[in-house]
Amino acid sequence: MAYMLFTQHRFHKLLRKAETHELLQGIEIFQTDMPIKTTLKKEINAIMEINWKQARGQLLFTLGTCVCIMSNYFFYAFFKNLYNLLQGTPNYVYILPFTGYPMFLHKGMASPYYAMDMFFGACSLLVAGMSAISFQGCFLVLCKHSCGLVQVLCLLLKRSTSTLVPKPQRVEYLRYCIVQHQRTLEFISEVNELFRHICLSQFLHSLAIYGFVLFEMNFGLESNKITFIRMLMYLCAATTGDCMHYVNGQFLANELEKVPLACYNCEWYHETDAFKKTLRMIIMRSNKKFCFQISWFTVMSLATLMGIFKASGSYFVLLRDIDET
Repeated sequence: MAYMLFTQHRFHKLLRKAETHELLQGIEIFQTDMPIKTTLKKEINAIMEINWKQARGQLLFTLGTCVCIMSNYFFYAFFKNLYNLLQGTPNYVYILPFTGYPMFLHKGMASPYYAMDMFFGACSLLVAGMSAISFQGCFLVLCKHSCGLVQVLCLLLKRSTSTLVPKPQRVEYLRYCIVQHQRTLEFISEVNELFRHICLSQFLHSLAIYGFVLFEMNFGLESNKITFIRMLMYLCAATTGDCMHYVNGQFLANELEKVPLACYNCEWYHETDAFKKTLRMIIMRSNKKFCFQISWFTVMSLATLMGIFKASGSYFVLLRDIDET
């Protein structure tokens, strides 16, 4: 949350580009008299609509998991307090969603520490949910928009030999594709630079916390069902957030690998030497492998996600063995 507070202008700039489709609006092909313009616009709209629907679905699911775990803390305290109020329990101290100062609870509700605990507990409940949704939502929107830009680039390359592109203008068409390719790579690079270092904290948190959550679930299953339910909800929320990062990061890397294939799939063998040379340049520029980086530590990929799950399982087994001995 603090990181987003100090870099909000960068977030706003990139999100604004994604919201207004600035990179797609600036494609030079739409400013020419090529007959393919109308067809391209329809196909590009379909591609971006699919990506936005996918982003919306993932974001709503993530929102649901966060709301569930936050509601569990709130409604557990609410209904327990309501029950004791209706029962008229004497000297009952109303519990809070997050008890930050348990050493002061014996002083009762008249203590100023109780009011402080109530205030900070309510703030933490709100900030925790807002931070998770805002951070993950920003990454999701920018990542899915990047995937859409790459898919549009592949579409432009595949249509470079279409009959709707006049033969004398096909080299010019490819040059516009090169410009769009560069814009797309620059946008993806900006997203990577914005998230690469802050994602390290999430990576280390995920690496350490899953084992403890599984251990708490194992412990709560035997002693406290409320703890088990809370840990299960937390595990679902954390897993959803991590999968959203690593799966979408891997999906973007896979889409970028399709750019050379899109160049090869067009009917380049019937074109001029200038066209083939330009196409070869695009293929050479696309051979560099890309993945979203997690600082200088690792990359966002399915292999990294599986490594986190594997390490978390090992931590859980270690904690369980220590507890049994």
